[in-house]
This record gives sequence, C-alpha cells and structure tokens, in this order.
Amino acid sequence: MHRTTTRFGRRAFGLAAFGALALSACGSEEIARFTDTGGSGASDGGGAGASDGGGASDGGGTGAATADLPQLEAGFTVENFTKDVTVSNTLQPQNNTVITPTGTLTIDGVQEIATVPAEAVDLEAEMDEDGEELDFAAAEGEVLRALDLSFAPEDDDDLAYDDGPPPTDLSIRAGGSQTHLAELDLEDSTRILVSVPQDGSAALVVSSEGHDQLVDLLTGERQDDDVAAAYYRADRVQEPHHTFPVSVEPFPVLYDGEPDDDIDATVSFQATTLTLTAWTEETGWAEPGGAWLVMDWSSEITVDTSIPGLVEAGSYSAVASVTVDGETTTDEVHADELLLSPSSNEEERTLVVPVSAEMSAATVSMSGEFSVEVDSKPGFYELEGSGERDYTSDELAVEFSPDDTTSSPQPSDGGGD
Repeated sequence: MHRTTTRFGRRAFGLAAFGALALSACGSEEIARFTDTGGSGASDGGGAGASDGGGASDGGGTGAATADLPQLEAGFTVENFTKDVTVSNTLQPQNNTVITPTGTLTIDGVQEIATVPAEAVDLEAEMDEDGEELDFAAAEGEVLRALDLSFAPEDDDDLAYDDGPPPTDLSIRAGGSQTHLAELDLEDSTRILVSVPQDGSAALVVSSEGHDQLVDLLTGERQDDDVAAAYYRADRVQEPHHTFPVSVEPFPVLYDGEPDDDIDATVSFQATTLTLTAWTEETGWAEPGGAWLVMDWSSEITVDTSIPGLVEAGSYSAVASVTVDGETTTDEVHADELLLSPSSNEEERTLVVPVSAEMSAATVSMSGEFSVEVDSKPGFYELEGSGERDYTSDELAVEFSPDDTTSSPQPSDGGGD
C-alpha cells in the first residue's frame, strides 16, 4: 500500500481564521497552504535590536513599540520562515530533543522576534502615513517565536514494518485547538514562525504510535513525559557482548559393553545488548512511570563425536532469565530435534522485560537441558548412563546509572529495540 507523506513546506495560516481541530486530531488534513510568492526579503529594522544570545526570555511582550503596528492573527504560523529578520533574543533549550519510535525531532534553536516584515509572512503590506511599509506584530496577548527544527528518522532496518514505519506527526496546540503541520518520516529540517499566547499555554505536539509528547513553544523545552521518560536516560544502552560458558559433562559411549568414545557437548550463551526504551513494536508504549528493558541474546549448543552417525536424535531447551528488583522474566527456545553429529544450534532472540523507568540494575543468566540418543543396536554402541544433561550459567550483573532523565538524550535505537 502506497503512503503519501506531507513534508515541511512553505505555508502561512492562523488558528483563529481557519478554525480548530479537536485535541485528538493529530494527523488530520492540513489547514491551509500558500504558494511562496513573496520571497524572504530582509527586515527594514522593525522590531527590537539584535540579541547577544544570552539571558532568559521575559515573555517577549509586544510592548509600546509595536502598539500601533498591524497585528497577525492569533495563532499565525509560517513554515520555512526566513532567517533574514531582526531577532530580539536567542534561546538555547536544554531538553531540545523529542525521541519517538520512528525518529528524533530536534529543536535546534528558538528566537524571540518582535515584528516581521509583510513579505516574510506572505501578507500584503500596510503603509503608514508617510507611505512606508509597516512590519507586523503578534496578535494581542501573543508573542512571536521562530523555531529551527530538524528530524532524523530511525533506520528502517530496525523497524520491521511492511510499508515502512508510520510517520511522526507534528502539530501546534494552542487555545483549545490543534493544527497539523506535517508528517515526518524522512530526514528534513525547517524553520517555523509562530504567534503563541504569552502565558505559555501553547505547545508543539510530537505524536507517534498514538502518544503525544509536548514542547513549550515559548522556550523550545521538551516537557516532562512519564510514558516516554526512558528515552531520555543517559547510558540507556549497555553492550556487554558477554558470553557465559557452561561446563557440561561428556556422554560416555560403550561398544559391545566396553568403553569406546565420548560424545562431547558444549553450551554457550551470549547477552549482546540490553536497552532501556519507552516503546517496542511488540509491546507498544510503556505504562506511565515504566519502561521496557530489551535484551538481545543467543545460545549455542554443540554436540560432537568422532564416530560418524553415532548421534541419532536429541532435543534441547535454552532459557534466558533477566531479574530486576526481584522479578524474573524468561525467554525460552526449544528444539525437539538436534542435527546429526556434529551439530550446532544457534538462534538470535529478544527478551522484553517491563521495568520501572528509574531501574538501575539487572541480573542476567541462562539455564536449560538437552538430551542425545545414539544409533544403537544390540551388541553395538550404547550410552553409559543417562543421555540427558541440565546446565546453568553464572550470573551477570548489568548496571544502568541512575541519572537525571531530563538531560539531553542520546540518539534512539527504535525501540525495536
């Protein structure tokens, strides 16, 4: 099935003029689209002077300097907004990334802007009494913000969707309404201008797989989210690549009642990676305050003998165990038939464990059993003793450093992790 994707594009619209969408309508049709006919000429100096980039925002009110200027509509928004305007102040948000199952949105910068020239927002210019073009100011009770955004998708190889991963939706929520901006599924960047309420009630909504994460449009800061919290832990991916050797007694073989040879058996278990994530394709989003601990693991069982065709049949099971806060979760692989000697059986597996978003340590181990049967006839080969073996590995402790989950996160593995 072909899927059409809306990219970042040049357009301008106002929430008040074009109506509102329901708060749950992320992903609906775009509100309006305009052709970029006005270009992006330089500002004539209207608005506040250039900032040195420091200091916190004071809300960026319009003030007396813009009282007599024409105003934009409430919620006015322009995509692909020009950089050729006068900036009052520049903000550098600390929590500036929003990780989703299908990619990461980054707020690269936020600028406070007092006024904008008409051509920069695709509007017809208004003149003062001297015939000079007037800049536009934000709507009453609102301020202007320019946000630089970029999106980096997850590798499609990590997400096993038949038609590619679903896009991440980008919307603006303000004044009880929500307006859809774009669907993001390819690497892209844009710069948007928004007129937002000065009281801080407006948010950029980043929606993926049915869950919304919010960014404060005044500051560019990602808001706390107890569902996605695991995405923002530092060192959330541990790669022990630890192999657990297991000692197994050989199977003595008799020939015509006398000791002849041994069937050698080896078992190994490897925990490749353990990843804390907020979402997986199999389990969806974690519960609020929770997370998923995903372990990629494999086991290998080898049975060998110098006597061709001696091993006739056999079976094995391998059980990987992860214990967190006293709770153990297991994943088992089982085969009813071993290959004829020599034989080697290996399978890559994934174990998903529900955990707290603040978990700090896990214990990993492996156990299992296997059996062999020989091609015996009366007076020929037979096993001395049991043809069954149990095995248990040593334990491995894996630590995840408790940290401030609001710190800037590492890039995502997809939870698919």
